[in-house]
Formats: sequence, structure tokens, C-alpha cells
Amino acid sequence: MVSLIRQSRPAVATVVTLAVLFTVLLVVQSALRSGGNAEVARSPEFVIWSAFVSVSVVIYVQVFVRTVGFVRPPSRAVLVTSIVAYLLVGGAVFETLTGHGPAGTLETVPLVMRPLYAVAEVAAAPAVLGLWLVHARLHQLDVELRRWPEGSENVLAELLTSRINLGRCLSGLSLIASTGLINTAALRNAYLAHGLRAETFPSSSVLLYGAAVTAIVALIYVPAFLSWRERANHLIDTVYPVPADARPTEEWADGRARLSQLLGADTTIGTTLGAASGILAPLTVSLLGIYIPELRSGS
Repeated sequence: MVSLIRQSRPAVATVVTLAVLFTVLLVVQSALRSGGNAEVARSPEFVIWSAFVSVSVVIYVQVFVRTVGFVRPPSRAVLVTSIVAYLLVGGAVFETLTGHGPAGTLETVPLVMRPLYAVAEVAAAPAVLGLWLVHARLHQLDVELRRWPEGSENVLAELLTSRINLGRCLSGLSLIASTGLINTAALRNAYLAHGLRAETFPSSSVLLYGAAVTAIVALIYVPAFLSWRERANHLIDTVYPVPADARPTEEWADGRARLSQLLGADTTIGTTLGAASGILAPLTVSLLGIYIPELRSGS
């Protein structure tokens, strides 16, 4: 019986996900139709936008569940400080994104947008905290690196775990950023279909939104990644120091290359950011081409 339950988990998870998706869609549509706006809310453009919003909420929940385990603070004080910093930064971003909107648009849209941004920020919290806490843990590794060779296995394990966590947190944030960009483009398309002038909600604002969110993700990720790579290279130099006679042996070169490959120390920022942004890149580009015709025409 227990084995059957375990084997059925993927199917059950799919059913639950679809149930949540349709429930959120009904809630979003109900909010949009309030205040006598049922006809506009039921239009194809706003139904499509509602569907994108619903899918985004499901993605946000999954990102939260899969990244919350990475929040492993080296101390309670570091955790509290990180949470306070996130609340301050997140609050400022929330007010910036939700405090303004095009005039003459569907007045019930904020009833959806504000909760959506709130869910997105909650979903992003573990990934952001995870990156900050990895950064904090890497600073603690300096002590163990100075005590070489004692604790060498722990240092290697910590660096490998940190690299995996950095990648997973970045992937989660990239998913949130990509879905946010798609939602914004779909909302613009819905507005334009119901009489909003293009200059009131220009296509450039969608692209600027994407650029701003990408910049925020990069500002959070890049310092942690650089800190990790610095420690990784430090470990490599400690285990395989450069020969004083400037005559590296084949064994030294092979050992250094194997350790560097194991750690992934040669990975660049551009490679990691490019891989993460590529998660939804084809879908994002395709949908932006649909909802922002100006991109196809080149105007």
C-alpha cells in the first residue's frame, strides 16, 4: 500500500496542480468581473491574461516549495538580518510595481495585480535569502581554508553544495522574472484590445520591466557567485599551489584540472546567467512577439 502511494505521487501531484490552477483562474476571473466589468473580464484577451496569471501562481508556489529548504542560516542573527533586509527591499519593489498603472484601464485589474506581486515576492524570498545565506556561509569558510589541511573535506563539500544551491536559487528567480515579463506583455495586449492607446502603455515599458527585474536578480546573484568562485579558486591554489620553480608537472596540472572541473570553478557569470535565463527564453520570446507586435516589425 505504501509503495502504491509513493508510485502514485506524480499523478496525484499533477491532479492537485491542475485543481489549484483552475481554482486560481476562477478567483482571478471573479475579481476582474466585480464592479460591473463582467463583459470585459470575459473577453478572450483578459481570459488569456487570467490564465497566465493562474499558471504564474502555480509556478510561484512550486518555486517556494523547492527553494525554502535552501534557507539554512549560519546563525539566527544572520537569518533575522536577512529577513529584515528582504522585507525592506521587497516592500519598496512592491510599491514601485503596484503603485502606478495606465489611466483608463480596467479598474479591477489591481485586485489581481497586487496579490499576484505579493505571492511572487513571497515565492522569491527563499531563493533570495538562500543566495544571501550562501554568501554568509562562504565568508565562514575562510577560517577553514586558513586551517588547511584540517577540515579540507568539509570545505570541498560546502563549496559543492553552495554551487548547487546558487544554481537552484538563480533558476527559481529566473522563472519568477520570466513569468512576470510574460504577464505584463499579456496584460498590455488585453488593455490595447479594449481601447487603450499604445502610447499610454508603450511596449518599451514591458521591456524596461523585464530589464529591471533581470538587473535586480543579477545584483543579488552576482556577489554570491563571485564570492563562491573566489573560495573555489582559493581551495584549488591551496591544494595545488603554483610551483616555486615555475615548472608545473603533468601530475600537478592533471590534479588541478580535475579539482577545478569538479568544483566548476571555470564557470563564468555570463554562462550561469545565460543558462538560467534560458529556462523560459524560447517561450518568452515567442509570446513577446505575439503580444508586442512592434518587436516583429522592428519599429
